[in-house]
Amino acid sequence: MADWLKKLFGSDKGAAAPASDSTPEVESDLLEAEAAARELVDYLLSDRLFWQLSVQTPLGTRQPKVTLGSLYERIDQLAKSPDLGPNDRQRLATVELAWEEARRRYPTQFTAKLRRELDSYLKNWTYYLDQRRQEPEKWQEDYEVEVRNRRRVELVLALLGPDAPAGLLDELKGMEAKGE
Repeated sequence: MADWLKKLFGSDKGAAAPASDSTPEVESDLLEAEAAARELVDYLLSDRLFWQLSVQTPLGTRQPKVTLGSLYERIDQLAKSPDLGPNDRQRLATVELAWEEARRRYPTQFTAKLRRELDSYLKNWTYYLDQRRQEPEKWQEDYEVEVRNRRRVELVLALLGPDAPAGLLDELKGMEAKGE
């Protein structure tokens, strides 16, 4: 763990999390976000796009595969949650600080991971669109699951900001319109 992350989260990686003042569901989501934030530098410097975690939560062991987009999505969901208690909001602020600091310290790696993530979600979504065109009845039932990739395309494009491919969203909308 990088020194600046140790200062944010403490140096003992195996230490118990502070007492939560949120629902068990929200606390579990926060524990996942904290675990991902602690490993941001290792993740950014690795070749892996999907970073496997194992997190002990009040609801049992979770094993999420984390990306920058999924971490940002989790941070955003937690920030909007009415069930996140005041103490846990402070913990979330630490996760947000780790996110911003990692983005500032590792801009090249951050952008490269986001571009790879965008490519992955685009491939999944375009595959789904192709399959749905060929067998609409079969693939319609998968829409709710598959549309998550579409939403993540937009999220990652927003995170990329000026580094996002120009015109990609319009191109994607054109592809989607062909299948309707």
